[in-house]
Amino acid sequence: MSVGRREFLKGGAAAATVAAVSGPVALRAQGKGKVRLAYLQLGWAATEIIHKEDLLGKRGWQAEYSIVPGSPAPLLNQLASKNVDAIDMSFALAAKAFEDGVPLRVTGVATAVLGAVVARKDAGIARVEDLKGRKIAAIVGTSTFFDIRALVLKGYGFDLQKDTHIVTATSPPDMVTLLGKKDVDAIIAWQPITDSVVLRGQGVYLVKQIDLWRKATGRASGFPVHVCYLVHSDFLGPHAAIAHDLNEAQKDAVDIWYNKPARAMEIVGEVTKLPKDVIQVAYKETVRMLHGLPDEQVDTLIAQLKINKEFGFLKSAIWDSPDRIRKEFFHRA
Repeated sequence: MSVGRREFLKGGAAAATVAAVSGPVALRAQGKGKVRLAYLQLGWAATEIIHKEDLLGKRGWQAEYSIVPGSPAPLLNQLASKNVDAIDMSFALAAKAFEDGVPLRVTGVATAVLGAVVARKDAGIARVEDLKGRKIAAIVGTSTFFDIRALVLKGYGFDLQKDTHIVTATSPPDMVTLLGKKDVDAIIAWQPITDSVVLRGQGVYLVKQIDLWRKATGRASGFPVHVCYLVHSDFLGPHAAIAHDLNEAQKDAVDIWYNKPARAMEIVGEVTKLPKDVIQVAYKETVRMLHGLPDEQVDTLIAQLKINKEFGFLKSAIWDSPDRIRKEFFHRA
């Protein structure tokens, strides 16, 4: 859910056009009023399942679902301008938007971190330390690159931006091309682009973001979050039930993801337009689909914010105060 991750939609099979907006769902859903939920086409967060199974409509909402291709920026702008009421979004970008003044609240989580370092098969890279001095393709402005750089620095003591040769890529397909041409030894990317590279036999997983997190923080449990749900504060005030219902809808979507995988992958394919074999590998490699805001998850999220502030991505003083974060940034149903 980093910016570059979304740019994957500009190339390859995922660039196929998706219907931008679905109309209002069945009239039975008028009990709680109208809610407009928008999500990114390559969100990989089970929001597609909420949409296609109309899991908000089943909870009494007149739900309108919008699929937004491309990068997160237009989707955040839609929320900020109140053209939609709720969205899925990279957790790091959500925090950045909040400190920049967007009136939003995090109401729940959707999926754990999706990033990884993939090494070229014949590059002779077996350990994270072997990346020193190597050529690595990355989209430097993405939250995934920033997070992985911070975790490597914290866990392994060297800086990917200074101790390797970063080859700046413009999009995930650009990284794939660089690796395929052997112009780089590794890439820093995210699902499903990492899965497609491994599936093609061009690369192997060197380390996943979740493993870097475990080493850097010493946390053996809990899942750092890549995607969360945001609700505009002006909508949340008079419609407080949406926080609970969106989490419950996500819970049902996660249940379908794990217990009805054929249906889950069918929905993901319908929305993303990715090839079936890529979806199957990405499904298998997904760290964890998540829902809600339990205490343990909130503690992990606060730790993520602390690291993002420590290494310069976030600036606001609010991230130094867990009490303020719980009160001002999160909304727990």
